[in-house]
Amino acid sequence: MLGKALSWASRMVNDVADPRKIVIKTHEDVYEPADDTELLVRSVRLRKGERVLEIGTGTGVVAIHCAKLGCRVTATDLLAPAIALARENADANGVALELLEGDMFAPVEGTFDVIILNPPYLPTVPEDLAHAPIDKALDGGPDGTAVALRFIEGLSKHMAEGGRAYMVASSLQDGARIERAIHKARLASRAVGRERFAFETISVLEMRRPATRTHSKGVAPGGTKK
Repeated sequence: MLGKALSWASRMVNDVADPRKIVIKTHEDVYEPADDTELLVRSVRLRKGERVLEIGTGTGVVAIHCAKLGCRVTATDLLAPAIALARENADANGVALELLEGDMFAPVEGTFDVIILNPPYLPTVPEDLAHAPIDKALDGGPDGTAVALRFIEGLSKHMAEGGRAYMVASSLQDGARIERAIHKARLASRAVGRERFAFETISVLEMRRPATRTHSKGVAPGGTKK
């Protein structure tokens, strides 16, 4: 394992940048934080006390960032080495995470105010893969959307009313398929972060579930008749 120090600008409740250092260890079988990770951290908007779920936590750096801002964080990963590494990194940074091993939303119960995913988004064919555990973090399928589409489909069950989700996307993906999936899930979306590189543009999509009105005509929101 390698030790690596990451110092990023954390987004506080009042949107004032607060630089905080997160020190992590990495592992050859776990995705190492990169430019897309940093863009995700800069783009996510959080409020203290919110319940946050990160899918595919890897080293745990994004989950640790959320916990440092006062959120209650659950994080999942398909790989046992990633869960062990995230637990070690959380302890080293003095934060508590609920860490669950499993595929996507499978080990999770309940709803969350914020749900986060940095999926594998590069289009891949079998020849591109190392046939090793790290493939789970890199294999986006033929059009780069395989994991992203499953994530969007599962949001309706686990996103709280008025909640939001953040997902990294790439210009190399089939963007039209992602847009159709978001529309089918009845979510509103917008790009809240974007960075251009030599061969692609990386974005962070924010998807929101609009709040619904539950009170009937003639009854005030608190249940008091007018």
